[in-house]
Amino acid sequence: MGGPGSGNRYRFNTKSTVEDSLALGMPDFRGRIHPHSSGTFTWTRWNGNKSSIGYFVTWTDCGPTTVTLHYRWDDTEDVRIPIRLQSTPTNFNGERWWFTCPLIVGGVACNRRVGKLYLAPGARYFGCRKCYGLTYRSCQEAHQYERFGRLLGVDSGVVRRLARRMSG
Repeated sequence: MGGPGSGNRYRFNTKSTVEDSLALGMPDFRGRIHPHSSGTFTWTRWNGNKSSIGYFVTWTDCGPTTVTLHYRWDDTEDVRIPIRLQSTPTNFNGERWWFTCPLIVGGVACNRRVGKLYLAPGARYFGCRKCYGLTYRSCQEAHQYERFGRLLGVDSGVVRRLARRMSG
C-alpha cells in the first residue's frame, strides 16, 4: 500500500483521481450499441465548463465492433480514437459490453477489458484507470488523521478513536 504519489491530496506530486477525470462508462452506451449508431455525450464540470464527445459504432461480422470517439482536445486538436469493444455472455442469453483500453504504455498495448475509460487531467486520449495511475479521492483521505497523529507523536490507536468520534 502507499508508495510514491499516494496519500494526502494536498501534498506536492500526488496522484490524480478518477473524480478529477472525465469518465465514460459502458452504462452510458446502454441501448446505443447497434450497427451504425451514433450520438453525443455532454458533461457539465464543477466549474460550469461543458465538454462533449461524439461517437459512432462500427459493426462488422468478421472483425471487432468498435466505438470511435471524436472530440476536441485543449481547443487545439481534433481527436478521433477507435476503441474496440468486447462482449461477455450474461445469464439468460444476454451479453455485457466492455471497452478495450486503447493506450500504449511503455511500448506495450494495454488491451485491458474495462467498464470505464477516463480522460485524466492534461491527457489527450481516453484510457483505463491503471494506465493513468488514477486513484480514488477516498483512498487519499482515508488515513489523514493517522498521519497527523504521527506528526504530533501520538499513538495511532488514540488518533483512530478520536477520528471515529469526530466523524460519527
